Amino acid sequence: MSHRVRRWAAMSAIVGLTACAHWVIGPDPGTDPARIFDTVWADFDAHYSFFQLKGIDWDSLATIYRPKAVRATNDVELFDALAGMLAELHDVHVALDAGAQSYHWEPPYTIEFDSSLVFVRYVQDAQRTASGRIRFGRCADDTGIGYIAISSFTGDGWAHEIDDALAALAGIRALIIDVRGNGGGDTRNAHEIAARFADHERTFAYVRYRNGPHHSDFTDDIVQTIGPGGAQRFTGPVAGLTNRQVYSAAEEFVLAMHVLPNVTTIGDTTGGGSGNPIARELPNGWTYELSQWVEFTPDGKTFEEVGLAPDVAVPIFSQDAERGIDRALRVAVRRLASGA
Repeated sequence: MSHRVRRWAAMSAIVGLTACAHWVIGPDPGTDPARIFDTVWADFDAHYSFFQLKGIDWDSLATIYRPKAVRATNDVELFDALAGMLAELHDVHVALDAGAQSYHWEPPYTIEFDSSLVFVRYVQDAQRTASGRIRFGRCADDTGIGYIAISSFTGDGWAHEIDDALAALAGIRALIIDVRGNGGGDTRNAHEIAARFADHERTFAYVRYRNGPHHSDFTDDIVQTIGPGGAQRFTGPVAGLTNRQVYSAAEEFVLAMHVLPNVTTIGDTTGGGSGNPIARELPNGWTYELSQWVEFTPDGKTFEEVGLAPDVAVPIFSQDAERGIDRALRVAVRRLASGA
């Protein structure tokens, strides 16, 4: 047999063995629907932080949803089984991304809030900082009140932009900080911005991380503090505007601001999403997130699925937006203008 023929025969044998490998070994066990489901279930079982607080029987959910995953004949059916189980947690920080499909819990709140109305009717000379996350100006009618809206705490390296806004608003005697509609992001941004308004170091929250195999296993309290920081400082009267669309890092910001004696929160209760999620990747390329801690207010209360109530509650009516009315902002201006 010539060298060329021997080489061809050897290559043919290798290709044949490779083609037979799937038949002999079977599909990749890491992407088997049962294995995918078990991986997610076990990871939540070991690390998810709200089983006790929410009164969730995790074993019973496996009994319901695992058979659906095992019977799955395609990705859509497997996704539906996993998403159905995760939906039982009612947690805005729990997510599942399968590329073509994704899941995260939508709270059952009706929000009547139009952020564009603020700059049409109530705030003049509006500007944006470089990242676009902070928009600011002065309240109309020469009240001496500044206005800052922070739309998100996502990303990094931009928290110092609050200094640009404060410098541009030099001379104001009071300030409105609006985080309505802010779904969160990086807590470091929230802490750094809140530091511009702190008078001295104060405790604003406690957290406990899930740290053991039992659903009741947690670390001791870890103190969260806020203290003065940043190039620009403002310690005059502040009104913080909140609503049901405020979550996560934005709620950290509200917690930090709330312990400051010069700050009054106005509007509606926040959304109640406090879990500080971690992300995972599955063998089939899907990703998911789960909450890893429980956060407490300074007086030891949890606010997951409850939210943080404002100091001054302002009702919202469905006709407000079409009538061009922002009740919370109007209340904030009146209180700051009167020195209340």
